[in-house]
Amino acid sequence: MKTISRIIWSIFLSISLLLQTNVLFAGDADKDAEWVLVTEDTDTDIKVFERWISVEKNRARERQGKMVLNCKPDDLLAVIVDPNKTDIWMSNVEECRIVRRLNSNEWFVYTLMDAPWPIGKQDIVSKYTVTRSADRILVSIDQQTDLIPKKKDIERLDTFSARWEIVPVSENTVSVNFTTQSTQPAKYPQWAQDPIVRKTFLNNMRKLRRHINKG
Repeated sequence: MKTISRIIWSIFLSISLLLQTNVLFAGDADKDAEWVLVTEDTDTDIKVFERWISVEKNRARERQGKMVLNCKPDDLLAVIVDPNKTDIWMSNVEECRIVRRLNSNEWFVYTLMDAPWPIGKQDIVSKYTVTRSADRILVSIDQQTDLIPKKKDIERLDTFSARWEIVPVSENTVSVNFTTQSTQPAKYPQWAQDPIVRKTFLNNMRKLRRHINKG
């Protein structure tokens, strides 16, 4: 009987600790976390940060890459907003095209990606908005899911958004912040998925830097 009692007590204690943990998480659910450095390239000084934030009733993972490039703001802008140049720096892009242009600063883009197994084909329909001010250029990339119907066997990334911030540092140097956000539930455990996503994100930043700095 003592053995049974100990087992019951252990189960009760485990459940109590689990409930307390859930309460702690629930209490922190509305708090935005601080940016944390998760990886960097010491040769190029590219840094990648992550944090969790609240988006309506969901938690979203934000990822941000920071670097300095040897170019003028419009040189970088010409690359990141041109669908024909997307595959220069972004991995696994199969198709990228403008589907509707509203004006010179607003348009819609369809992007199809074919990533290696087990991810497979994914697509995004986004609205690009370019905003200029005296000291920076902002490019906002927001989801626009109803513009193009979903396709069979292609996963629609309809919780993704991104933002480029281009700030002149000198006449031929810019500081770049590229931030992405997604509330898409992870398909695989974070311990397995995060290193792959971080590596891909960092490699994309490297490819963009090589392309810009060689010009």
